[in-house]
Amino acid sequence: MAKHRLVITLLATSAITTVLLSGCGQFLGSKTSRPIPLKPLKEFKTSVTTKKVWEVKTGSIMGENKIHPYIDSATIYVAGYQSASAWRKTDGKSQWKTNIGEVISAGVNGSNNTNNSKQIFIGTSNGNAIALNAKTGKVLWIERLSSEILSISPSNNGRVVFRTIDGKLHGLSSSTGELVWLQSQSTPALSLHGASVPIIVGSLVVTGFDNGKVAAYQLKNGKKAWEIILAEARGTTELDRIIDVDGKIMSIGTALFGAALHGKMNAIDLAKGATAWSNTFSTSTGINVNSTGLYSSDDKGNVWRIRPENGQPVWKMDDLQRYEPTLPALAGESLLVIGDKKGNIHWVNKITGKFVARNQGDPAGYSVEPEVNGKSVYSIGKNGLLSRITW
Repeated sequence: MAKHRLVITLLATSAITTVLLSGCGQFLGSKTSRPIPLKPLKEFKTSVTTKKVWEVKTGSIMGENKIHPYIDSATIYVAGYQSASAWRKTDGKSQWKTNIGEVISAGVNGSNNTNNSKQIFIGTSNGNAIALNAKTGKVLWIERLSSEILSISPSNNGRVVFRTIDGKLHGLSSSTGELVWLQSQSTPALSLHGASVPIIVGSLVVTGFDNGKVAAYQLKNGKKAWEIILAEARGTTELDRIIDVDGKIMSIGTALFGAALHGKMNAIDLAKGATAWSNTFSTSTGINVNSTGLYSSDDKGNVWRIRPENGQPVWKMDDLQRYEPTLPALAGESLLVIGDKKGNIHWVNKITGKFVARNQGDPAGYSVEPEVNGKSVYSIGKNGLLSRITW
């Protein structure tokens, strides 16, 4: 058998729960230990009124796969297991559902022009890149790539970029699926199962890799513009040496912000590919950012607000340690929304770092952050329960 890449899933306690041999699906073994009890959630006085407008079972079971919903002007699109579906934002009414016939491992993404989504994109564990008609769910094209697909960029200027588990970036024609360019990075033997979603900034597509790097390429032809190292393997154990840039990277103005597991959080000059500041930080969820701050959940479950100008912390909230909180989503001027592994949806005042409201969502928990659209928050859990909450 050829050499394969090992892929693991980690709990916040850093215990191994499963080890899979990628490509063969062979179970190698497990290590179990008595779990540390979760501390009770802190009681608080609700100061923000929230309302669950609707909740639907989509049938798109995600498990631990980080498959993000995609939202346009009227519809929210989700995917998981072997189906993709579309739901009306206002009332949760089903618009269409398409059976893909194989396990969906990546998506959902669409056009950068959210007012006119003609296509949505998903990827499968068999390496099939798929475009669907956003209005009908009809398959428009399928392109076989090198290996399991882990994440997909939005489409822009006739291109859409698919990231595969073997460290490759595939630049495809968004209209036909034809492979236009291919780039790759080295992949370590051991990594988390997941990948940073490529983002498009101007003429560049930027994404993180499992070797601890963030790199930018020309969207049109794939030519490398720059790369920055966010982490280097230095631990004493294989687990400590995992340095994935798996979480969300985000730009604001001329700056890009990214962070790695067992590595650093960096502010990067997009034009030059140069680091403005760098601080030690470890996360698999990534970073959300606006002019008021950087927001992240670290690998221990702490939630942070950090100054974007210098990387210094404003506050740290430790109430969700071992609850595996998602990346905080930015809601309005003063709120963060965070899911956790127990199915809670937490509302946090981003000025004080204190809880202000809480909802119960998918009991199976959340592996991707909620999506904020206007005055609504959409969240999809591991069992495919999709909800809309307003505040």
